[in-house]
Amino acid sequence: MLTRDKLDIYRRFNGDLDDRTRRAPDTRALISDEEWATIDELRMQIRIALGGQCSAAFRTALDARLAACCTPEVLAALLGEASG
Repeated sequence: MLTRDKLDIYRRFNGDLDDRTRRAPDTRALISDEEWATIDELRMQIRIALGGQCSAAFRTALDARLAACCTPEVLAALLGEASG
């Protein structure tokens, strides 16, 4: 589950996994590389969906994935970033 703490670490390094690995390797215990990649993917997919550049099936799958892996706070933050 993606939490606010994990998103905050991601943001601290502006989504740059290499930078995080070099400067703060201890954070790997807090957010895995897989979770990092999930945030990257979700951010991209949300922008695609909000831009209207996807099918209804893509949007339905994205909504299900967001509900399954994000806390409501993280979901709101990701949507806010993409729309603003």
